[in-house]
Amino acid sequence: MGSNQSAPAPPPPPTAANMAKDLKTSSGAPAKPKPCCVCTDEKAKRDECMLFSNSNNPQEECKDLVTKYKDCMAGYGFSI
Repeated sequence: MGSNQSAPAPPPPPTAANMAKDLKTSSGAPAKPKPCCVCTDEKAKRDECMLFSNSNNPQEECKDLVTKYKDCMAGYGFSI
């Protein structure tokens, strides 16, 4: 090896783009979102109704909001 050969180039510094590449699954399928990160509006409305209801039966009063939340979660593959 002569002195006129250059040293190998160092690897590029980590960036958001190439760091995220390491987190992807090997199958190439997108990762399933966490349950806490989806349907946040539906969850907030459901919780507000259940917690601050003046009804004697908040479960019945908020039934439609609970159903909307369950349907939203089912759309992301979660079963409640």
